[in-house]
Amino acid sequence: MSIYQPHAPAFNKLLGIEVDEWQAGHVRLSVEVKPEHSNSHGIPHGGFICSLLDVACSLPGIYCASPDRIRRALTLSLNTSFVGQAQTNQLYTVGKITSAGYKIFHSSAEVYDSNNTLLATGQAVMKYRKGCEDPHGMHIDEWRQLVGEH
Repeated sequence: MSIYQPHAPAFNKLLGIEVDEWQAGHVRLSVEVKPEHSNSHGIPHGGFICSLLDVACSLPGIYCASPDRIRRALTLSLNTSFVGQAQTNQLYTVGKITSAGYKIFHSSAEVYDSNNTLLATGQAVMKYRKGCEDPHGMHIDEWRQLVGEH
């Protein structure tokens, strides 16, 4: 079951990322690997895996319980280690906050296939977007004005 995200980035939708669990400090994502996500060896492309890690490192820090409010963050650093090879086309990613301050948070994530084979790990340093530092986030209308959405 996917959790409704009223303000999910289009990139996440393009990749087919589903949010299965999401709360402050934790996220669990799932995705079906499609041919367009694969490299020339027929396994998930490293860039696809890095994108999953990036999203899973970001979401635990930007959870906002209010549907009319939003939080966003930018990736300052993402370190990735590839440790296994997918045996299935169903992947899941678990991300968590490892430490957090007012403007910066550190997080980690792991990508697994449906056989629970660890494929990759990632550690990130993220920075809250201006106005998104507060755990209550900013009103969606303020966000749209800030980024020029109509």
